[in-house]
Amino acid sequence: MPDDRASALWPYALAAYARPGVAEACLAAQDAHGADVPLLLWGSWAAARGHTLTEADLAAAATVAARWRAPIIAPLRQARRALKTLAAGAPENEALRQAVKAAELEAERLYMATLEQLADGWPAPAPSCSQALRDNLARLLPPEAALVTERLHKALS
Repeated sequence: MPDDRASALWPYALAAYARPGVAEACLAAQDAHGADVPLLLWGSWAAARGHTLTEADLAAAATVAARWRAPIIAPLRQARRALKTLAAGAPENEALRQAVKAAELEAERLYMATLEQLADGWPAPAPSCSQALRDNLARLLPPEAALVTERLHKALS
């Protein structure tokens, strides 16, 4: 896939996450159901390209997630959250929290760049499809997350 900024995952994810209700729904899915926010945004990006995720796509994404989520992103997130409490009582800790936050964001960007490479084998982009978005979110979230899935679908549609 060419490095076209309009079709690249990272700019899409930043814009989508900034839309009203998306961040809240993503974080609710993450906190209540263990969802992987970069994977949710990747699934939304796939749908915006008219692509419904296949079992092969999900398996490849799970392999990528295993390399990034638990060993790299989760510890950075945990450190950032712990530093938020420390920084509240000691402003000198805020610079460290900001550095960890920047490292977490960069790790997510690199993770999503790897997810974007999975699209190399997909058919040419087609018009966005609401049903593909619904299907992709349902494949990336557990059945008990139906309410969050619907909130996220509405926010991303």
